[in-house]
Amino acid sequence: MNLKNLKTKWFFFKYSLVKPNARAAFREALHNQYLPQEELENLSWSRTCSLLRYAYEHVPYYRDKFKHLGLHPSDITRSEHYRQVPILTRDDIRRNFDKLISLEARPKDLKLSTTGGSTGEPLKVYHEKKVVRSAMLWRVLDWWNLSPDVNVASIYRDLTPNWKSRLCDAVFWWPTKKVLLDVSHMNEDSINRFLLKYQQYKPLLVHAYVGALDHVSEYVLENGIELSPPNTIWSTCSPLTPTQERRIQKAFRAPVFDHYGCSEVYWLAAECPQKKGLHIFHDVVRVEFLDNNNIPVPHGELGCVAITDLLNRYFPLIRYLNGDMGRSLQKECSCGITLPLMDKVKGRISDTIRLPNGSIVAGEYLTTIFDDEPEVIHRFQVIQRKDYSIDILVVPNNAYPAYEQVLEQVQAKLSLQLKNAVSIRTTCVGSLPSQQGKLHFIRSELDT
Repeated sequence: MNLKNLKTKWFFFKYSLVKPNARAAFREALHNQYLPQEELENLSWSRTCSLLRYAYEHVPYYRDKFKHLGLHPSDITRSEHYRQVPILTRDDIRRNFDKLISLEARPKDLKLSTTGGSTGEPLKVYHEKKVVRSAMLWRVLDWWNLSPDVNVASIYRDLTPNWKSRLCDAVFWWPTKKVLLDVSHMNEDSINRFLLKYQQYKPLLVHAYVGALDHVSEYVLENGIELSPPNTIWSTCSPLTPTQERRIQKAFRAPVFDHYGCSEVYWLAAECPQKKGLHIFHDVVRVEFLDNNNIPVPHGELGCVAITDLLNRYFPLIRYLNGDMGRSLQKECSCGITLPLMDKVKGRISDTIRLPNGSIVAGEYLTTIFDDEPEVIHRFQVIQRKDYSIDILVVPNNAYPAYEQVLEQVQAKLSLQLKNAVSIRTTCVGSLPSQQGKLHFIRSELDT
């Protein structure tokens, strides 16, 4: 990585105005990925023990939990002792949200993140603002010979909803060029406008939701459109199937790398060009694969993913079960990176919603419809019927004041987003069925 390139230097100058330690965090990330395995494990374990001590001393939830169990961080002296640390579930976070905030944290130190997640259960967590989470992205981009300031085409949801935020975003990222296809409402016109700008800027990175990216790739191939190939394509939010990967690579004439993360912990693992699995970011997260009794499964066996974020002290997520299934891979990668490998996650399912005029709405976008007020419901599921109508099944939080009004607002907002093209119904239910712990929460009956 050439950090002396003028454009890259300008990028880090601007980024450092917001996070002064950005460049140092990036250099550390580049260094850590080549540590001998013993040193890497020592670093990870040292950060794990430090987090446990901090949580015990400054986070009411963990202080109470440890005392109730008669456990003290000093009892956790080796990695095999770690299974004594209690599991954290989504329900634990909902019920104890305020108690999970560090007593040292001030409101200005925290950034709220909400997610519908792959399970259809809205959740909110806090991130520690000073942590340079983007350093993990920059490290992965470096694997693919890309710099942090690379021009990018995004097939994603619009994070700049008004002209002021769009202007600020453009000024901050200049001279980096960004092209966006908003997945909340894709049709032939919006795809063509996106592809026109894509050809104009010729971005070296494509960043996209898997389902929406696959749809655009299909459109490109069906219409014989020849695109300027990027260096690589970064797919996210759902596992990438072999069929999808072949179609995407054929359309864009570029390799795809899979990234695993979630709104609770953005960066967990990613593929390098050797594509032997996903490298776990063991220097900043601890990832376990557990059985139904929360005991680590043997290497290569499928287990529930449990995550410990080693950098977020102000809202610690320790042995957090995010609802995914995965397995470790007991092999080394020929790329030289010593970060351990995992297989692609299992169990995330998102369908695409289609409108009668041929437009589509990416299923991943629908995961965000309750992000503004995640406490209003426990779970939800979106089903598209054979007549194109949409049913939103909701397990409401009856303790939430005037939850019916919020549900009406969400339905109205979605109807407006879909330009009233289909009928939308919201129905409150007592429960929603799941399969192997995962709710197929965006489902279409059009092709059944």
